[in-house]
Amino acid sequence: MWRRLSNEFNYSLFLPIFLFYLISIAVQFLAAELDEVNVKEVVLKQVIFCLLSRVVMVAVSKVKTASLLRYAPLFYILSLGVMALLYWFYDPAMYQVTNTKRWLRLGRFSFQPSELMKLSFILFMVRFTLTEERSDQQRKLKSDLHYLKKILLFSLPTFLLMFMQRDFGTSLVFIAILGALFIISGMHWKILATITGIGGALGGTLLVLVFSKWGNRLLYSLHFKTYQLDRVRAWADPFQYKDSIAYQQVQSLYAIGSGGLFGREAEQASVYVPVRESDMVFTVVAENFGFIGSTFVIFLYFYLFYQILSNAIKTNNKANLYLAIAFVFGLLFQIFENIGAAIGILPLTGIPLPILSQGGTSLIVLGLGFGMMLGFQKRM
Repeated sequence: MWRRLSNEFNYSLFLPIFLFYLISIAVQFLAAELDEVNVKEVVLKQVIFCLLSRVVMVAVSKVKTASLLRYAPLFYILSLGVMALLYWFYDPAMYQVTNTKRWLRLGRFSFQPSELMKLSFILFMVRFTLTEERSDQQRKLKSDLHYLKKILLFSLPTFLLMFMQRDFGTSLVFIAILGALFIISGMHWKILATITGIGGALGGTLLVLVFSKWGNRLLYSLHFKTYQLDRVRAWADPFQYKDSIAYQQVQSLYAIGSGGLFGREAEQASVYVPVRESDMVFTVVAENFGFIGSTFVIFLYFYLFYQILSNAIKTNNKANLYLAIAFVFGLLFQIFENIGAAIGILPLTGIPLPILSQGGTSLIVLGLGFGMMLGFQKRM
């Protein structure tokens, strides 16, 4: 019995997850040491959250995909409800720091409902996509437009809550998830081309609005905040604003450059980077382990994604494949945005680096997601 269960376990997929747990503990240790905060407390928290993530991963891996999809609407509604609670029970301490209501306080820990929403969103949208495909075997432009209209309608509550929380960065993650589903489900190319064109036009329009006085007035009327516009200005010309709005970006570039090929020398002074334990955690990797260490981390992410997708494909199950694609592309977008912001090719959006950034909610929710991926082989 034990040998059979042991043989079923996907060690090839678990290996990169386990390595990321170890790297996250090491990175948070280094970040705490550089910032001269309580190292023992930071490391203990990270170890506890990694263990909790591992526990929920094992538990979820024993649940069938069909069961998860069956209750996906319930998960989605509950996640929306928890997010709505933020307007009455938000964490006052985090509100003072960020001026946003994105965290619930649970005892000594803060909980970010948008992290849980990512997984609920994936489950619900995959279930809806599969249901639509079963009801319409002959895919045409008209039916795809009908599918698009309905899936955007179901997505609307999530985006409204994100807008009200002023969480533009996380909203982009949900858009990436939807985009991945549209592509993998075979949506008509004319619709995809139109969506891409609209997205490009909106991006260009946003840049014009950010760099014009009348545009700023319009954005402020839409509840955009000055710090959000400053992130775009700082990205466009960071060294012009290196002592003000682009301070974090410039310090990030200095820290990454100081790492060289193999990491900063022991006698070399460290570079201070604000919020290096979370949004700028990649600077800790680059500064301490250099180009080689940074490349290894990026390679490990892609190896993890390869194992997830390979595991899903082997099951020959469309539901598994759709879940894997949506999950991977959500993570891929976060990695691309976080590292891109750290090296200066993208504006800051406050998106954390999966697994490595500080945050217990994210680690536990990722454990749930990895559990789904690990359990694919048992759900033929």
